[in-house]
Parts: sequence; structure tokens; C-alpha cells
Amino acid sequence: MRSTMANVYFFLFLLILSGVGVFLIFQPFLTAIVVGAVLATLLYGLYGSFRKALFGNRGWSALLVCLFAVVVIVAPISVVLGFAINEANTFVRSEESAVMLQNSIEFLKSLPFFDNAFTDKSPSQNLADSFGEIRSGAVGFLSAAYEGITGSVIWFFVMFFSLFYFLIDGERILRGISRFSPFHHTQDQLIFERFASISRAMIKGTFVVALVQGALGGIAFWIAGISSPAIWAIIMALASLIPMVGAGLVWFPTGLILLFTGNIWQGIFVLAFGGLVISLIDNILRPRLVGHDTEMHPLLVFFATIGGLTAFGISGLLIGPIIVSIFLVFAEIYAHEYGSGGTGDGDPSTRE
Repeated sequence: MRSTMANVYFFLFLLILSGVGVFLIFQPFLTAIVVGAVLATLLYGLYGSFRKALFGNRGWSALLVCLFAVVVIVAPISVVLGFAINEANTFVRSEESAVMLQNSIEFLKSLPFFDNAFTDKSPSQNLADSFGEIRSGAVGFLSAAYEGITGSVIWFFVMFFSLFYFLIDGERILRGISRFSPFHHTQDQLIFERFASISRAMIKGTFVVALVQGALGGIAFWIAGISSPAIWAIIMALASLIPMVGAGLVWFPTGLILLFTGNIWQGIFVLAFGGLVISLIDNILRPRLVGHDTEMHPLLVFFATIGGLTAFGISGLLIGPIIVSIFLVFAEIYAHEYGSGGTGDGDPSTRE
């Protein structure tokens, strides 16, 4: 017995030791692997369509999906970020940014509670310094994001390599995970299905809508003659993740500033377009994109996105909500199996 237990402990030690080694090897690429898994979940339907068209050829079908991801996802993001960085650098070095700052100060002076806030030079100078820091920080963030997307060739290679094989061997990988899972088969299926459902709803219902709102806001700003519409489009897309206020956090004060600074038609246009198009597009697109998938609460999406961005960098925009969605799946299983309203062994009403 002692010999048997010693063998078990030694085996567990070797298993844990090798597991730590595997984690250290995979650690630099974990974010790329996770993003590849999420994209495979999102694009698996397209993969199935390609397989039918190509008479069941898995390799070419997966390759076409990868090319589709490059053309539709990676290339547009890289182009927009690169364009935004060029605009940001130009804007920061131009006199127009100083004029915009001065107009903003004059607008604040006209408000009842701020009329005495700029009685001397110091507050205005402090605000100007703060505004300069914000501009520099925004340029730095965009530059870091752009470098993270276009400069990490290995990261993208791993991501697309993972996407390719997740599409080809996805079902076999899930069966392999189920073999090591301590849950029942039905629970494993629930985990996989809920994870896929929440991931699809999150990407289509949150990020796609945010991108559309940001793009529409950028177009509206371009029509109104506001400088650097690409930068404002990115800012409005990020602001769309904030519950309740969304992109209105950007276009609404911008429209008011335009009105109070004498740009009447521009201000009316931005406010009208923002209220009638940008804000309402969420109610139109989200139900069609999400369908019957399970949505995550907007507040959870917001904190998961910001927290993921802080913890994992630009890829955290996707990884953060995915981690929260996994937690929600396990919480749902726990509530179902062991909660007071569940049907598992934890429910006293089911015990004999």
C-alpha cells in the first residue's frame, strides 16, 4: 500500500511539474491561442459552408476561413489604426488642436457653474496642460495598439495556425477535453454550448455593434468637418461599450460645443445624426445579430473589456469578456446542480 501511494504521489508530482513546464512554453502564445479558439467558434458555421462547397475538404475550407479572417477582420483594423495614428500625430502638432482647446474653454466659461473657473491664467493653463497630456496619451495608446497588431508577426502566425487546426480538429479536441473533465457528459455539452453561445453573442452583439456605431460616428464627424474623424470613430467605438451612455458620451458634447461656438448646422447635424442613427442602430442590429444566443449583461461586458485591456493589452478586448463568459457558464452549472433552485444533488427536494 505504501509503495502504491508513493507511486501515485510521484506520478502526481511529475504530472504537475510537466504541466508547469507546458504552461511556461505556451504562456507567450496563450492569448493568440484563445483568440484563435474564439474565432473558430464564431466562424465555424462559415467553415461548414465551405466544406459543403468543397465536397468535404477540411484543409482548404479552414484555409479559406483564415483568409476571410485576414481580409474582413485583421486588415481593416490595421488600416484604421494606422490611419488614426497618422491623423493623431498631425492633429497634436497642428494649431487646430490649440484652437479647439480655446473654444472648449470659452464654452465652459459660458456655463453658469464654470463662469468663475477661469478668472486667471492658471486654471486655463492647467486645463491646457491636462488636455495636452490626454492627447499625448491617446497617441501613445493608438501607437502601442498599432504596433501590437502589425508588429507581432509570430503572435498572428500562432493565432491563425491555432484557428486553422481548431476548425479542422475542433470536434476531436472537444472530445479529448471531455475525457479529462470531471463533469458529466451533459454538463460538458452545456459548458461547450453556453461558451459558444455567449462568445457569439458578445462578439456580434457587442463588438460588431460598437464598430458600426464608431464607423457611423466617424462618418458624421467627417461630414461636419471635424478634424481626425478616424480617431473619433475609434473613441466612439470604445465608448459604445459603456452601458447607458455609449457613443453619446462623445457625439453629444461635441454637438453642443459646435452649437455654442457658432457652427450651427454642424452641431444640429451631429446631434440629430447621433440621436436618430447612432443611438438607434443598437436596437436595430443587436436583436438580428444575437438571435437566440445568450447575451452577457452590458455592465459585465464593460468591466470585462476594460479589465481585459489592462491585464492582457489590446487582445484583452476579446479575452477579458471570454474569461468572464467562462465564469458565468460555471456559475450557471453550479446554480443548476447545487443551488437552492437546482435539480442536482444539492437540491434537498431531489434527495430520497
